[in-house]
Amino acid sequence: MSFTEPYFLDRDVSAGLDVFYITRNNQRESSFDDRRTGFGVRFGYQLSEPLRQTLRYSLADVEIINVKDTASRIIKESAGERLTSLVGQELLWDKRDNRAEPTEGYYLRFSLDVAGLGGDAHFLRPNVGAGWFYQLYPDYVFSLVGQAGMVHGLGEGVAIQDRYFIGGQTLRGFRSSGIGPRDITTGDALGGNRFYVVTAEQGFPLGLPRDIPVIGRLFLEGGSLWDIDATGPEIKDINSFRLSLGFGVSINSPLGPIRLDVGRPLIKETFDRSELVRISFGTRF
Repeated sequence: MSFTEPYFLDRDVSAGLDVFYITRNNQRESSFDDRRTGFGVRFGYQLSEPLRQTLRYSLADVEIINVKDTASRIIKESAGERLTSLVGQELLWDKRDNRAEPTEGYYLRFSLDVAGLGGDAHFLRPNVGAGWFYQLYPDYVFSLVGQAGMVHGLGEGVAIQDRYFIGGQTLRGFRSSGIGPRDITTGDALGGNRFYVVTAEQGFPLGLPRDIPVIGRLFLEGGSLWDIDATGPEIKDINSFRLSLGFGVSINSPLGPIRLDVGRPLIKETFDRSELVRISFGTRF
């Protein structure tokens, strides 16, 4: 549950509160489930007309549960409960004409999270992102969007619940957690400490009436995920480039964007997991 007051204390400052209880089934990808319980607070304000800063704090109890007997030893070593106290900030330089469906402009984003002010987790997590949008003709919008990040343990290794998992909505043509470090004896995805993803996409109308908010898209998407704090003959950890090609449609529903994508990997590793069709909700990046 989330609540945001856009003009806190009658000032141009947004204030928000998030309370969450999330259980995720990762058995198909990684032979475990995780449960996250906690809360977060955030404040955002304009530093200048295009530049906005957001400050946030969250406290979450993260549990790795339901670990299979046949799971990777990396997952078994991460089983249990872990309290994460995290402070973060984000700077967003935004020159888009519309955040939800931009037709022109660009944005630059930098965020930094630090865990370790109390709790059990200690890591540093910087992320950068950028996007450029150009309208070739009315309703024909080309976009180039990218994101990269890393997580670095402070005096300790990075636990599996704090790593990145790439695939599915974040790299179409590949299954959720479909790329990156993997235990090849069990098939479990192990997540990674470093990643990047770049997407080139062309949007176009489908010839439907304008009051039907359906847009077609062609996309070319590439990226990589690598680096974990573990070694062994059973672990494949390669920072090679993956690439996928596909098409899809998006619908602007009252509940947010709904996307149906069909993608196929063009460049992949033998241990990656691919998928043909993906239905997703919400914006990307």
